[in-house]
Amino acid sequence: MGTRWTKRTVAALTAAAVIAAAGCGTATAEPEPQEAPPRHSAQATLIGRVTRALDASFTAEYAWSEGGTVTMWAAEDGTWRVDVPDWALGGTVDVTVAWTTGGFFQCAAGRCVKLAGITGEIPRTYDPRVQRPFIEWLPLLLDRHLPFSVSQEGDCFTLTPNTVVVDTPIPGGEWCLDQDGTILSVESSDFGTLELDGEPADAAATVELPGDIVEEEPLSAKAPEAPTPTPDPSATPSANPSGTPTADPSATPSAPRSPSPDEATRQ
Repeated sequence: MGTRWTKRTVAALTAAAVIAAAGCGTATAEPEPQEAPPRHSAQATLIGRVTRALDASFTAEYAWSEGGTVTMWAAEDGTWRVDVPDWALGGTVDVTVAWTTGGFFQCAAGRCVKLAGITGEIPRTYDPRVQRPFIEWLPLLLDRHLPFSVSQEGDCFTLTPNTVVVDTPIPGGEWCLDQDGTILSVESSDFGTLELDGEPADAAATVELPGDIVEEEPLSAKAPEAPTPTPDPSATPSANPSGTPTADPSATPSAPRSPSPDEATRQ
């Protein structure tokens, strides 16, 4: 009896042949496309570097655009100090602002004045502001909801306020941090630019105040007012400051003299 080839039989044999061919290695499977690695945003990269910066303790010098070198001390126990050149009294006196276990202090010329308690804040009149990026603003950069657009170029990140924001928790500007979290520079409209000058040194175990604590008024940035001269009460004022001689009011002008008879005859 002959074999009957139906369409279903032919289809089954064809499928079996294809499977057999694949088993013999004559067919190749297409590799599945791999997903591209996720691309980190500029803000995510900045947050990663800021996280490392917050764990750092160091002593470093920064060239200040306003003149001189600012020294930042971030001690191992969390206390800090910043030395600011030519800041007080119209740019004539160097000052140090520090936070220790005793509170906030301003030091100048070997004397230190307490500005606030340990949980207080530096009054604006006595605040040089150059310490703020390291102490106050750095932790705020961890907030992903900050009202800034962040762009990156190399190790530098530019923070541009959103147009709808009237007031921002920190000023915009440019932050440069390397991959280890070292702050290379900070630019802000509040104080100018700080740029790392040389390699950071080892941190101190704790901050020591550069002077004795005294009960005095702290120094502000304003120049002292010039004293107003006071007149000498012992001095006798001149009756005629111009120095021009004046006529004696008591003197009576004499009448013209009549010529004698001899003088009249001669004339």
